[in-house]
Amino acid sequence: MSIELLTDDEALREQGMTLGDKKISGIKIRPMTALSLSWLQRNNVFGDDGDSMQKTAAFVYLHSEPREVIRSVVNDRAAFLDAIDDWIEAKFPHHSQLSPYSELMSEAMNIYLAASSTAVQDPKGTTAGASRKN
Repeated sequence: MSIELLTDDEALREQGMTLGDKKISGIKIRPMTALSLSWLQRNNVFGDDGDSMQKTAAFVYLHSEPREVIRSVVNDRAAFLDAIDDWIEAKFPHHSQLSPYSELMSEAMNIYLAASSTAVQDPKGTTAGASRKN
């Protein structure tokens, strides 16, 4: 059975609900979830304070590090920022190495926010019998 998506929004929603992990420069990045978006928001990652490298690194950190590591710092902003600083220093000797992740961060946010209905296909690519809500 062929499924034809009619709009860009439908394509984004489907992509957001069926995406798996991505590997970029040796780091496996999990898809954005309600929890990871909550972590980003509670730490004001997209706010006015902080620099673009820190924001990008925070996004990658929250989508690549083990959840128990994240949970040990995510609810303490100072500890979280220290963990991000340590992580940047350990993983990225030069700021340009963060560039591929900046685009991924924007793409992930757009896809996640568009994914507000039920997927036509399950993550393995088989047709799901669910109806979509628009």
